[in-house]
Amino acid sequence: MAYDFFLSYTRANNDAFLKKFFDELSQAMRDRRGLPSTENVGFFDQRDIELGEQWDDAIVEALQTSRVFLAVTSPGYFKSEYCGKEWALFRRRLEAAAGGQLLAPLIKPIIWFPYNIDDLPAALREGQLTLDDPQGAQNAIGFKRLLKNLQQNEVTFNNLIDALADEIKAAADRHVVPPLPRVPRLSDVEPAFGRAAGGARRPASVPTGPKHVRFVYVAADPNTFGAARGRDPYIDAGGADWKPFYPVDTTRIHRLVQNFVSSDDLDLTSEELVFSANLIDEIEDAWEKRQIVVLIVDGWTVQWDGQYRQILSQLDARLDYHWCVLVPRNDDDLDSARVRAEIDAAISQTFDRHANLARNPLFYRDNITSAAELKRQLGDVLIRLKEEVKKRAPVTLPLPAALSRPVLTGPAAQE
Repeated sequence: MAYDFFLSYTRANNDAFLKKFFDELSQAMRDRRGLPSTENVGFFDQRDIELGEQWDDAIVEALQTSRVFLAVTSPGYFKSEYCGKEWALFRRRLEAAAGGQLLAPLIKPIIWFPYNIDDLPAALREGQLTLDDPQGAQNAIGFKRLLKNLQQNEVTFNNLIDALADEIKAAADRHVVPPLPRVPRLSDVEPAFGRAAGGARRPASVPTGPKHVRFVYVAADPNTFGAARGRDPYIDAGGADWKPFYPVDTTRIHRLVQNFVSSDDLDLTSEELVFSANLIDEIEDAWEKRQIVVLIVDGWTVQWDGQYRQILSQLDARLDYHWCVLVPRNDDDLDSARVRAEIDAAISQTFDRHANLARNPLFYRDNITSAAELKRQLGDVLIRLKEEVKKRAPVTLPLPAALSRPVLTGPAAQE
């Protein structure tokens, strides 16, 4: 079916406030169309899923048939590679229908949580990025804060919903856009906002300071396991492909944490730091840039591979304030369950200082049993590590103006 609007949002913003916004906007659209309350006029995929390997059929169908693309924008939205791909596919459909031109009224961003518009790519800044008055509350503080204080903002909110529904109906009635004859593969669609850190192409410059996280995924290539271990939790090469809570959760670890840390609450950029023999040098480099490093460790890999244990043991001997270790535990993985005692012993010995001698939840946490728990623990430790890094950042004093020659005082100056 053809929807009046497609709601594009980052999964980090999927909460009761967003559902309220969607429900109110949908009812306003039904009122304008004379439709019953059971009619679906907007597409809102409420599954809490991360970016997969292929397009989801329902999402592709909605992107191909929806009349208007409504982007729920925030700092996290513009860091989401998947949101950028949704935007790019819908824009490709518009450009195909208009001979290379963009039917701008059919892409309508609304500000969910404020962000700096000047930081966006120039191509995005050319379109409509605000609703009505740029200084209005819906743009200055965003729709989420309006909804958080709905009792005080009810009239303003209802008027804005009416105005947005009028805009959507006018744009949808004016333009008829056919679907693309062929939908490109997900991997072939370049995100409209550029690729996030850790994607196929790194940004021209990576931010310094405690606003950037390097993730080290300590999970070996499954080809090294032979017949001792099933490869399904590791897809092709381990590392960022590893699925720590497989088979209950099939989300790859990099997608899981990358999308989480870019949420509006944390507002961090991130990238993968590939595990190697140079790990300690890379961690020292991160400190020079005041970046946080988080190691997420696969227990099976540690008990299986002596080279991993050796490198991690060397790291364990250090006490720094900008990195930590998180160790998931997956009791639903039968291969791990069979050697659970060996895994626990290998982890304890490898991280003897952090796990036993000087255990501190700021730097070491284990037995994390679900994706939700991993996010909770990760969010807590990142907030605390940011403060530690900021406290220990060196104070840079301005240099005095350059002097043409040294100025001496005291007896030597009289000679």
